[in-house]
Amino acid sequence: MQNEDKDETNRISLFGGFRIENAMADSLRLTGKRGPAIIAYLSRSPGMAATRERLADLFWSDSDSEHSRNSLRQTLSILRRDLSRAGVNLIHSRGESIGLTPDAVRVDVDEFEAGLTARSVPELEKALANYNGPFLDGFYLGSDGFDGWVTSERDRLLSRALEAFEKLARLVDTETGIILVDRVLVMEPTREEAYRLKMELLLASGQRDRAIRTYEVCRSMLKKEFGVEVGPETRALWQSMLSTDTASNTQSANTVPANQRHGRPSISVADFINLTGKQGDDFFSKGLMQDITTALSEVADYVVLSAQPPAEKSGAEGTKIPGTLRARYVLSGSVQRSGNGLRVNIQLVDAAGGHNVWAQKFDGQSENALEFQDRIAQSVVLAVILDLQLTNWKVRDKSPPGPPEVRRLVNEALMKYFEMTRDSLLIGLELAEKAVSIGADNARAKRTLSIIISMGVAFGSLPREPGQIERAVELAAAAVRAVPDDEIARCILSFALESCGRIDEAIAECQHAISLNPSYPTGHGDISMLLALRGEVNEAVREANEAIRLGTHDVIDFWRHHGLVVALFAGGDDRRALEVARRVVRTKPGFVRGALYWAASASATGNNEEASRAIHHCLSQLPHLNLGNVCPGFVPRYVKDHHHARFLEMLSRAGLPAS
Repeated sequence: MQNEDKDETNRISLFGGFRIENAMADSLRLTGKRGPAIIAYLSRSPGMAATRERLADLFWSDSDSEHSRNSLRQTLSILRRDLSRAGVNLIHSRGESIGLTPDAVRVDVDEFEAGLTARSVPELEKALANYNGPFLDGFYLGSDGFDGWVTSERDRLLSRALEAFEKLARLVDTETGIILVDRVLVMEPTREEAYRLKMELLLASGQRDRAIRTYEVCRSMLKKEFGVEVGPETRALWQSMLSTDTASNTQSANTVPANQRHGRPSISVADFINLTGKQGDDFFSKGLMQDITTALSEVADYVVLSAQPPAEKSGAEGTKIPGTLRARYVLSGSVQRSGNGLRVNIQLVDAAGGHNVWAQKFDGQSENALEFQDRIAQSVVLAVILDLQLTNWKVRDKSPPGPPEVRRLVNEALMKYFEMTRDSLLIGLELAEKAVSIGADNARAKRTLSIIISMGVAFGSLPREPGQIERAVELAAAAVRAVPDDEIARCILSFALESCGRIDEAIAECQHAISLNPSYPTGHGDISMLLALRGEVNEAVREANEAIRLGTHDVIDFWRHHGLVVALFAGGDDRRALEVARRVVRTKPGFVRGALYWAASASATGNNEEASRAIHHCLSQLPHLNLGNVCPGFVPRYVKDHHHARFLEMLSRAGLPAS
């Protein structure tokens, strides 16, 4: 019984190396490296278990089946002996399966990843405290299979840690935020996003000179390491700093800095007006305002300021009240009562122009006030994020939103879509399916379901089956028929057509979208990909750069850069293709298409080790990927045979299996 209590508190630490501790925090000594390597691999496997065949192939891939199985038996025997001496019962075997007892261990990586969805600063800090260094740092076994898996996990977890530290830096005070960003830059000195965030934080704290010096360091680092210039977002922020005159440097620190106008938009949540006059409703109004403010503050892409009075029509950007913060957008609302019924009206106003960006009403019952508050706060955050995204893209959504429940489901589906992971796309698919089932004629629901299906296939969340793609085309085509001048629906139809190889038709839809709205970055980004597939390299590069210029740094920025990679690779500019592909994978590690081009361009430039690492990264996510199903399949096919053949050749050199 005593040993069982110990087993329940064994801790496996994989960050910064390998360490296993018992209940007394004593480090257990294990013989050799392969025993710890097996524990590390099992701790990250589904159900903390793997087959004997899988372990033998992973750790002794250079031996035949008989010798590798015998080596596995010997290693497990030594491992069990070491654990038994320490009074730890951790390894179990059931037939062909070897595993750990899940209830007997805690793994730092599990606690780290589980905590990254935290909604508060203390919770996020607790999760990041687990990251004590790179995954299995310094742990090298000499087995291609295991070492490749370690490299892939190390890169993935580093990317998640960097993003989480940046998220935390936006949530804490500026001084602490700058310290956190400096830590990010120690971990990844070439991370342009971190330099840009540091510039924003320095500006917010009134340190304009340091912000300019940070830009110079960033530019020098990127030039030295990759031979590239800074991206358009970083350059735009730098230019905004230079255009600030000397007088602006002496303004109150309460003034929103220029980066919040050219970078992250700022939002102020004003007091909600209680139109009924009842004190209970006054508490409800204040509670609702606080819930919305808190929910918006957790979205790292926006700066949420304290409440301020409505904007004055002064013609200048935002309100100009001495001693107060100036926000680009103001969210305000009112509360009305009729019996037990409550109605909340909310609107988002562009303070610069004075026009409404978004407005919505919500009805509920006072008996369920807290639940009603939560529902409103969630809906407001979803709607604000999506509407401001369209505003930044200079797009007005022309498709009718439909009934409230359809609108809610579509908004939630789109938020899951914009997370762009295999799991989030499946959740988004379920929500979009519900929206279409309720609003069978709603064009917005149909186009949302279409794009999630197409992107689900692109990410490997959904199988590439003819029925899937055909349905995506039909849904998007129906949305276009319902609202012919909807550029969003046109681009979604184009993406579905691209997915089934109808490149010329897809280009025609993109051209139509651009004619409807020349400032729509998605139209330019999508057509750049299509022109690249057709071999029109110069035009594709030009459209990709235009898309990057028009689009602010947002959640699909990686997609526009991926289009640039496809064009550069087709044009034989492999070195630049590799540089941009690295950025795509850093931004979106789960995007296998991007990782495949990372592998191909690394192979084409002779970076064989990096190419192999890229293939391991792909196979860790899609183990069944091979030269026979990769293209068309997970990657659209180049129209010209020599482009297609070269792409497959580079993937083969990188180590993608033949079948």
